[in-house]
Amino acid sequence: MIEQKRYRIREVLASTLLLLCVVPVVYSEPSRLEDLQRRYYLALEKDRPAVLEDIRELGSAKALQFTLGLLNYPDVKVRLEAVASVKEWGYEGYKALFEGMENPEISWMCESVFVDLGSRSVPFLLDKLEDEKDSNRARAAYLLGIIGDSQAAGPLYNHLKDPSREVRIQTIQALTDMGNEEALGYILEVFETEDVALADFVLLAAERFGWRAADILETSLQSRNEKVRSGAAMALGRIGVPDSIPLLIRALEDPSPKVRRNVVRALGKFRSDEVINALVMALGDPDLEVQEYASSALANRGPDIVPVLIGDLRSSDPLVRKNVISALRKTGDKRAVEPVIKMLEDPDEVVRMFAVSALMEFKDPRAIRPLIYILGNEEKIHWMVAFAFMEMGNEAVEELLMATGDAEFCYVRNLIILRMGDKALDVLHERAQTGRGEVRMNAISILGELGYRESLPVLINLLADEEVGWVAAYSLASFGSDAWEVLYQAARSEGIRRKNALDSISRIDDPGARIILVDSLSDDDPDLRKAVSEPLVRAGISIMPLLVEKMRTLDQDKFDDAAEILCRINDPEAEMAITSILFPEPWAVMTLDGDQLFRFRHAYAQKGSIVAIRTRLQAEISSTTGGGTWQRVAP
Repeated sequence: MIEQKRYRIREVLASTLLLLCVVPVVYSEPSRLEDLQRRYYLALEKDRPAVLEDIRELGSAKALQFTLGLLNYPDVKVRLEAVASVKEWGYEGYKALFEGMENPEISWMCESVFVDLGSRSVPFLLDKLEDEKDSNRARAAYLLGIIGDSQAAGPLYNHLKDPSREVRIQTIQALTDMGNEEALGYILEVFETEDVALADFVLLAAERFGWRAADILETSLQSRNEKVRSGAAMALGRIGVPDSIPLLIRALEDPSPKVRRNVVRALGKFRSDEVINALVMALGDPDLEVQEYASSALANRGPDIVPVLIGDLRSSDPLVRKNVISALRKTGDKRAVEPVIKMLEDPDEVVRMFAVSALMEFKDPRAIRPLIYILGNEEKIHWMVAFAFMEMGNEAVEELLMATGDAEFCYVRNLIILRMGDKALDVLHERAQTGRGEVRMNAISILGELGYRESLPVLINLLADEEVGWVAAYSLASFGSDAWEVLYQAARSEGIRRKNALDSISRIDDPGARIILVDSLSDDDPDLRKAVSEPLVRAGISIMPLLVEKMRTLDQDKFDDAAEILCRINDPEAEMAITSILFPEPWAVMTLDGDQLFRFRHAYAQKGSIVAIRTRLQAEISSTTGGGTWQRVAP
């Protein structure tokens, strides 16, 4: 009874699996395959291989397809049975497996079949290596590399120049995996092409071969082809065989800069003394990149290289001296500071410039005074010195403030500190409050030019200082409207503080402060009104509409002070505007009322800056009964 039930279950399972089979059954065909398929699914584990053998003997495409479909079966044992069967199908089986590798679900299984087959599958794969489809050639090269049969080496050499980049990559890797160092000579020929992206694969191949590749690489270093020589140099650096050093050193005389660059980079991998001498020699190479690579290679050799490089600063070749400084800069070793400072006196301008650049990165206080000396005496590279100071920070500010020189030096010095921006504030604040003489004045003046709000309290406190209060007033004027409130309060005080605050207000030239200045004309303090009149006069015609509008609200002395501002404006563009105020057209709305117009006209006749208007007013007043009328007078 139990056996009957088991048999029935097998029958149902077989029917279901047949419906899911990869290849649908064609009913017009003989039923032999269908019967074998049913038998396979119903068979016990020990009997299934025999059924698969019967299916293979059918030899039909559908029989092969059924077997391949089993490679995807959930049961690993079933898949292994299918693998064993497909191996016996020969060429057609190989072809089906090869195509099956396109299916990511079973590609690994198909690949494992080829690996197990080994040399038996090589003829088939060599045939696929000549396939017209790029992906097939690449896959064939890949599999040949894994199998590693030496008979595939020759055909693979031919595909190092395959039109497909993917095929070339797989060929390089296949030949490398095969482990025959003779292949490296062929692989190096890839450098003859323009495909730079393949270089890394070639170099990886050289690394895989290691010391066994040295002889071939050294031979390639003598090639007539520049690219092969260059690639061989890179590869020798990768494998690091010391016996290659003499040949690489000789290659520093190669006519190709590209080859010399890679030779220097290769030499940088070795640690011997002869390599150090060669790298120092390369510092004088005419190619800038060779110099740079040599400089970096030397700098990367650790602290022991510093004394050697310092000694090489005595070289008679300015190129070498320049690049030795560059290498010392890259080491960051402070032992180099004093020797590099001495190079600020080198007869070669470029060497001096590199010395400044190195000192800029060392940021050592010992370099500040020598650099200040260069700033005052070096005409050609003082801009470089300026950058150096900007990098050095507060200590440089301190020394710069104390430095003296001619007007040009002082200008450049102050410009440097200005470029430092807020990095210089702490020192400037300190020196503005506690410094002496010119140092203190310089600090206060520069704070005004920087214009940071953090400096306002410092400068306001200095207004009462009898020695530098006037300098603080100049600096505060640069802050414009930002400083107005504190200046206004200081102007309300007494003594020198008030005097300096009023002086500062009189020097404000910030357009943003003009509204505040005009509003101050209504203040009861005549000294304050006088102070604000100065920047308003300098503003010229741009301030006139705002000023006239304000005048309409003023009376007596305040009006006269505002009118005097208009009288002092001597801007040619203001002539028409002032004329329209003094001699309004009969049809125009009067800007000022009658009494204001009278006062303004008589004030302008006495103090006006524009002669033509003043002359016209004087003529009219003298010819008018009573010294002038209030009616409109046509021009």
